[in-house]
Amino acid sequence: MEDVKLGIIEKLKAIYDQLKPAERKIARYIINYPDDVIHHSISELSELAKVGEATISRISRKLGYKGFQALKIELAKELSSISFEETKTNSVISEVIESLNKLSKIINENEITQIAKKVIESNKIFFFGVGSSGVVAEYGALLFTRGGFFANYYNDPHMQVISAAGMDNQTVVFGISSSGNIRDTVKSMKVAKDSKAFTVAITGGYESKITEVVDKTIYIPPAGLERGMPKISPIVSQISILHMIFEEVLSLKKEAIEIIKKANTTLKTKKYLSKNEKI
Repeated sequence: MEDVKLGIIEKLKAIYDQLKPAERKIARYIINYPDDVIHHSISELSELAKVGEATISRISRKLGYKGFQALKIELAKELSSISFEETKTNSVISEVIESLNKLSKIINENEITQIAKKVIESNKIFFFGVGSSGVVAEYGALLFTRGGFFANYYNDPHMQVISAAGMDNQTVVFGISSSGNIRDTVKSMKVAKDSKAFTVAITGGYESKITEVVDKTIYIPPAGLERGMPKISPIVSQISILHMIFEEVLSLKKEAIEIIKKANTTLKTKKYLSKNEKI
């Protein structure tokens, strides 16, 4: 392809209509999950995108690179240098509203109830996630701790595996992953399930790797293309799912509400209640 001043994603969009069917499959995968692609080997990407390694090599050459490794290096550079000016306030709000509208159409309330019951029956709750999904994992642990549950989160893959190895059937583990194909999170969730924990994935990756290793999957609208910085829509959707489960837990376990009230009373001492109070 002519070396015009376009990034890899833009180049793929520009030549998409001229690509063969197999090439379009890998092109769509790179466009939708560039942040994941830079972490995969050619064999892993071949399996995930369901195309041959030769197809990946061919598309890499069409984009002007000697091979997939060279494409990955350039893609990583592009993702690290994306201008934040491309995101405008109104487009961010629109993105969130659209995502939540889609979420309301695909959510299965029966599954939310089933998971809530598992949480109530458990002794411990863990949340696994890396990167921006790790932020959601931390929030999940905070939310359920407020309800009186033993809850913790790990965004470090080693700690995820270490904790997962010691779990049992009285443990519930949430795996947070926008794409569902982050190796660390998938492997950690598999260890948790092998340890007999009840495992739940919250992901936008339909038929992704994480869905193969968990007991339940709650889908959120796919995030699509990420341009260096995380998209806000999957984060909002994931947090919304956690709140749905938490509110269902509260409706089934009334004593949790009393614990929240007690916590709120305790936290009042940490707040300034008058503008006249000294710092």
